[in-house]
Amino acid sequence: MDLDTVAVELYGLTPDEFTAARNQLAKHADGATAAAIKALRKPTLSAWLANLLVRTDPDGVNTLTELGEDLRAAHLSADGARLRALTPRRHALVKQLVASAGKEAKQLGRTVTPAVADRLTETLDAALIDPGAAQLLRTGQLTSALRHVGFGVVDESGQPARLAPLKPRAVRSAPAKKTSKKTAKVAAAPDRSGAELALQRRRAELQARANEVETDYREAEQERADAEAALDANQHDLADLQATIDRLADELEQARRQLQSTQRETSSLERALARATRTAAVAQRRRDAQQQRLADFG
Repeated sequence: MDLDTVAVELYGLTPDEFTAARNQLAKHADGATAAAIKALRKPTLSAWLANLLVRTDPDGVNTLTELGEDLRAAHLSADGARLRALTPRRHALVKQLVASAGKEAKQLGRTVTPAVADRLTETLDAALIDPGAAQLLRTGQLTSALRHVGFGVVDESGQPARLAPLKPRAVRSAPAKKTSKKTAKVAAAPDRSGAELALQRRRAELQARANEVETDYREAEQERADAEAALDANQHDLADLQATIDRLADELEQARRQLQSTQRETSSLERALARATRTAAVAQRRRDAQQQRLADFG
């Protein structure tokens, strides 16, 4: 049994079907494969929606990832006009895909809440922004939603933020003296060199800051993933406890009905005993009277 084939099959199921199917497939596998299948995590509702979208609308997902490449290229080249043209397409495409996933889920008997739709939106946005997230989405085997916390420095309209340029240091000139035009041209050269050095320093500063932001993002993303995994496990525990409560509630209701039935039967038996006791008392008095008459006759 091939693990990849099993994973493709399992993550195409609804979350309600996942656990039972996974355990059943693990029973029919051997050794390490069985352990690997058993370790496959049940997807959250938002992750399941993303996986469903990959299977039901692959063209839409391909369009999304291609648009993400265009957006990244426009951002890296600081092409504001291109970003302004692509941003409305980005929002419209994400909205369309979320609606499509909701319709598919409804046909399978599942209702998509606003919170789950928001998580799916974040996942699709992450795939637009990060090529690694796009690859994860296209596998159709997500176990949790994705989220990206930064895509360079952009403003609210999606355009690159205007950073204040670093002004080159002024080159102090020597005391004024007469120079030829040729000498003046040579003296102007340090100004250009100084500007280039200033730009290089600015690039280095921006790159260093970008590296710091990337590190902060990865740490924050790991914390978010750990928190989501903990929440997912907690939700499963909560579902198990709720199922236990429901079962015990059913048993309690059955016990109550049985108690009421037994109480009614007890009341009926008590009334029958009372009637029998009165009948026995009458019969006893009649017997005693008959025996007394017999004794008097003798």
